[in-house]
Amino acid sequence: MTDKVTAERDQAAVEGGPTLVLEDLDIIYSSLGENIPAVRGVSLEIGAGEAFALVGESGSGKSTIAYAIMRYLPSNGRIANGKITFRSTNIFRLTATELLSLRGARMSLVPQEPLTSLNPGHRVGNQIAEVFRIHLNLSKEEAYERTIEMLKQVNMPDPKGMARKYPHEISGGQQQRVLIAMAFSTHPDLLIMDEPTTGLDVTTEARILDLIMEMKSIYNSAILYITHDLGVVRRVCERVAIIYAGEIIEVGNVETVFNRPAHGYTLGLLGCIPKISSAAVQERLQAIEGFLPDIADLKPGCIFAARCDRVEDVCLAKVIPLTDIASGHLTKCIFYEKVLDLSDIVSGKRQGDKETAGESPGKESREILLKIDKLKKVFRVGRGNLLAVDGVSLECRKGEILGIVGESGCGKTTLARCIVGLLEADEGRILFNGGKVSITAKRRSRELNQKIQMIFQNPDSTLNPQKTVEQILSRPLTLFKLCSMKERQKQVARLLESVKLGERYLHRYPHELSGGEKQRIGIARAFASEPELIICDEPISSLDVSVQAGIINLLIELQKEHNISYLFIGHDLNVIRHISNRIVVMYMGKICEVGTSYELFQPPYHPYTEALLSAIPILETNVAVRKIRLEGAVPSPINPGPGCRFHTRCPRKAGKICVSTPPSEIEVSPGHLIYCHIPLKELCSVPPVLSFEVA
Repeated sequence: MTDKVTAERDQAAVEGGPTLVLEDLDIIYSSLGENIPAVRGVSLEIGAGEAFALVGESGSGKSTIAYAIMRYLPSNGRIANGKITFRSTNIFRLTATELLSLRGARMSLVPQEPLTSLNPGHRVGNQIAEVFRIHLNLSKEEAYERTIEMLKQVNMPDPKGMARKYPHEISGGQQQRVLIAMAFSTHPDLLIMDEPTTGLDVTTEARILDLIMEMKSIYNSAILYITHDLGVVRRVCERVAIIYAGEIIEVGNVETVFNRPAHGYTLGLLGCIPKISSAAVQERLQAIEGFLPDIADLKPGCIFAARCDRVEDVCLAKVIPLTDIASGHLTKCIFYEKVLDLSDIVSGKRQGDKETAGESPGKESREILLKIDKLKKVFRVGRGNLLAVDGVSLECRKGEILGIVGESGCGKTTLARCIVGLLEADEGRILFNGGKVSITAKRRSRELNQKIQMIFQNPDSTLNPQKTVEQILSRPLTLFKLCSMKERQKQVARLLESVKLGERYLHRYPHELSGGEKQRIGIARAFASEPELIICDEPISSLDVSVQAGIINLLIELQKEHNISYLFIGHDLNVIRHISNRIVVMYMGKICEVGTSYELFQPPYHPYTEALLSAIPILETNVAVRKIRLEGAVPSPINPGPGCRFHTRCPRKAGKICVSTPPSEIEVSPGHLIYCHIPLKELCSVPPVLSFEVA
């Protein structure tokens, strides 16, 4: 780093000025001869030791701002107006050499997908050591010692062994820890985190968030945290800016913005997330209707007007300034007082929920639709056996939504694929409507395949890119002979209407649809065959919260209308709780606990369920969480021992019996089962993980 940059940085630190300042920033992309104003008039500042969140939907400009700060914009992107100041230095005035010295040393970026930043051909330790050698000019030996220190600091198991591994040999959570170790290696003044935990399990995410907070405290770094997860914001950030279609529409302290939002979009985002403090199950979420505007064809007035249900003529007539309505709480809404009144109503509703949170919903007695009996699926891996599903037994009743929750690799998707017939189970039975089901779909009757359908996590992998929406939805109608050729187009149109789309989508191809629209087509296709059971394999995990809410509402609405059953698979217990009547908790191919949505959120818990509850990123500020963190990653399921699968990570391990003997079934109450060696009396004695405080 040059003397000029060093002197300016040290002087700013002495004077106590902000680490990062963005002033009236405009960013334009050039595409096909057209200038697209991707970011407009963005101003914000972040101080040393502060975590500042930038929240918005996909396409809102969050990552564009991050890459502009690092001066990583692509060749068709440019800063049209404004200034970015880092430690009193205007980064646009830096030479290429000065900028190279700044990046990595004083400013670091942690991206969403670690494998795009880690070199697959180099060992993890060498990649971290390279940072020390380039930016701190350390010797090879010194760089190695500092590398091991950083791996210890980010709580990596066996740091020396980990340093010798390649990126593909470690888990996603460990890959993200490596990036964090690299980012903090030079004690940066500014750390930009672009959705660093989006693809991780909730337990891994919780540990990564703890680590970020710990490292921020140690190094007093300013953090710009980019995300669409408001629960994560509440956990790690002090202030938040809400960005919509390239404009910041609200800024303030996290507690203030979440408790009393002053913009319709912020209020809408908060309404999209199931409330953990609510006892209600399957209630309608306040989804934001419509889509982001076309920023290539912007209209005058409020950018959110087309989706706002409180819009008036004045909102469309003029540019709305970002106004300070209380100390440090800014909003771009003329009628912010009306929004604040609605915020108070929402807050009051949550308090009412707390009063009913102790009431357990009644268990409904329904006829069993699906029965799984001791199902086992083994994959041969080298000389070992990977037990993906190991002796799972469960029941799903007619008209019931059965949630299945657990970390990646626990066997959820493998179980689903065995049920639908995409995989051949090795042992066990599948009964549907009382009759035994053939192992694979090819050997099942056409009528049975019609009655069991699946909605996949990623619609891009299951929608034929060369077929129109009409052709995609016509396929099951033709295959199962559900209507005549004459009636087919009318039926397809009815299916589109049922998922809140319309006939205008008939002739579109998948690439012409948004992520939420593609998932709605996947849902319509599943319902086209008039099924009795739909397996939903993480259908909302890759969607923005606003789109998630619409999909959740749609699934609940269609399920009630057609009285069909769902197996709803996910790793977010809060969403699973909201949509499900009963929940199955899985770990390494085994079931840990089964119970109603209410039962799993109250003691007694299986220790793994307890940890999952503690890891939920909770939005509400009136909910206290008892902290439980699982150490280490999920162990390999290849040739596991005879005991409890969870014993290697269990914070309440009972002793040697957990290693040598499989746990027996504990019936807490009819239908509420826990598989654990800990006595029921001891399980009942633990305090609740979630406590609802009176506001």
